[in-house]
Amino acid sequence: MLWTSVAYNDDAPAIRSEAELEGAFEHLEYAVFRRFENQLTRAERARLDNTIRNVLFKIERYAARLAGETGTEVERRRRVIEEMVVEAREKAERLRLQARRADLKLAQLANLSPEGFEEFVAELFEAIGYTVDRVGGTGDEGADLRVERKGLRGVVQCKYHKKGVVGSPELQKFLGTIHHTASHKGFFVTTRTFSLAAERFAGDHPIELVDGPRLVELVREAMGPGAVKEPEPVWF
Repeated sequence: MLWTSVAYNDDAPAIRSEAELEGAFEHLEYAVFRRFENQLTRAERARLDNTIRNVLFKIERYAARLAGETGTEVERRRRVIEEMVVEAREKAERLRLQARRADLKLAQLANLSPEGFEEFVAELFEAIGYTVDRVGGTGDEGADLRVERKGLRGVVQCKYHKKGVVGSPELQKFLGTIHHTASHKGFFVTTRTFSLAAERFAGDHPIELVDGPRLVELVREAMGPGAVKEPEPVWF
């Protein structure tokens, strides 16, 4: 069926034509994308949740008025999007809980073991949308984690230090790990800071440096706008 859509009217009590129906589907797909693929405030999330519920309800009522295969097809399309919403909501909740755990651990970094720090970093990468394989530094020349997101393959090395800086020799060794694992990028994560030479080296190679302040930024990103946050570690 090739129907021309018209702009969806959120204030209209019902969908009255095939063109309005197509406009409703377009509006619904955009609302779902914006709701679950963007960082939003609590008010924005509530507004989009309400929009999604209303559009799904209106489409369901319109489908019920149609006869035969046409109504069945409209209802099928509606259910596909409804199932997408359910899956996206479950995923968002999982990521929210992971981000919350990461935020709690962020406030406790001074008391974490190196193993606990690695677990914290793994949960943080999961919370910002990566799939994570915990390698633990065995067999891959120092890669603690393998991560992937939207086709980007990366490795993560976790260095837990309370004092000192990370220099370029450690990054040179890590670059070999990136090549050895055929990764697109490497993330060198530490609780401390990097030397100027290390920053220059990383700038010339596919290495992202994540120090204490950057860890805080990533946790804030995972938590989203308006979230209640734990105090930052005083030794950053």
